[in-house]
Amino acid sequence: MKKITTLVLFVFLLTAAFLSAEGSKEEGTKTKEPQVLTISTWGYNMDLLDKNITVPFEKKYNVKLVYEKGNNSSRLTKLAARKDKPIVDVVHFAGNYTFKAIEQGLLQPYDPSKLPNLKDLYKWAQDPLGNRYGVGYSVSHYGLFYRTDKISKPITSWRDLWRPEVKGYVTLPDIATTNGPATIILIAKAWGGNENNVDIAWKKLESLKGSIVNTYRRSSELTTMVKQGEVWVGPYASFAWGNLLKTGFPLKSVVPEEGLVGFMSVVSIVKGTKKEDLAYKYIDFLISKQVEEAEAMDLVDSPTNTKVKVPADIAGKLTYGDKIINSLIFLDQKKLAGLQKDWINRWNSLMTK
Repeated sequence: MKKITTLVLFVFLLTAAFLSAEGSKEEGTKTKEPQVLTISTWGYNMDLLDKNITVPFEKKYNVKLVYEKGNNSSRLTKLAARKDKPIVDVVHFAGNYTFKAIEQGLLQPYDPSKLPNLKDLYKWAQDPLGNRYGVGYSVSHYGLFYRTDKISKPITSWRDLWRPEVKGYVTLPDIATTNGPATIILIAKAWGGNENNVDIAWKKLESLKGSIVNTYRRSSELTTMVKQGEVWVGPYASFAWGNLLKTGFPLKSVVPEEGLVGFMSVVSIVKGTKKEDLAYKYIDFLISKQVEEAEAMDLVDSPTNTKVKVPADIAGKLTYGDKIINSLIFLDQKKLAGLQKDWINRWNSLMTK
């Protein structure tokens, strides 16, 4: 009888231990509430960014990505206003705005050892600003396009924006956008100036103003104007080319006589973030071959990851391949950052006359 009682007790204890272990295992596998990582970015192509970045990143790391969207200028202003209590963890800027953020003490240098994919980027993209304040995760070029059904004589130079037959159908980006400063320099080059002598550009802009139907702050606005038939010719960033082609109009891209200006989209960690580990995961995910290839295939961004391979029909619509990469002109972003305030004031004064 005693042996039976002991056996029953042993079985009871063994069962209890098993159930306890299973309970602990179940408790350990319960999904925790996702952490929130706040990203400041432009908000262009968000449907594709969600597909290629947001959804897979959230799933992989159990994170909720929250986006603060807007142009460079407005987002920099918000970042500065919250300097002591940052809300944003990671920020995407054009190079000259990244310099402004550095000058205001809004960013922190990155640790390359925490970005395993960094080594796969072009050397010039790994630390484009110096002192490791940002990573160039995509490269674009800035050229011209026109509607071939409306303009018979090919556009070959920025000077062609002054043609009488295109009056009322020209657009330019606003000076506060990524390509605003490049616009001034390229117009200067078209009329005999250069990066160090842009006075001619401002004089020529005054005579062009009557030909401009509207300026744009976002590439989505450019696409809308083209789609509505309001714009026949103008400058564009290569990352917008896919959406411009979707308008259905016969558009031709141009490498103008003045050359192609190359520029990078830069991602940085905000100083004071409490989500530093997640910020590193996000940036490393962003520059991975998988993500950069997906973005390239969807014509969202041209890759800086040298391992990315795309077919010829896609490559021709991107800033991609040795020939075009080696021909890019990168402007002095630090210098442009210093000129930005004066140029914005000058632009606003000219355009509101």
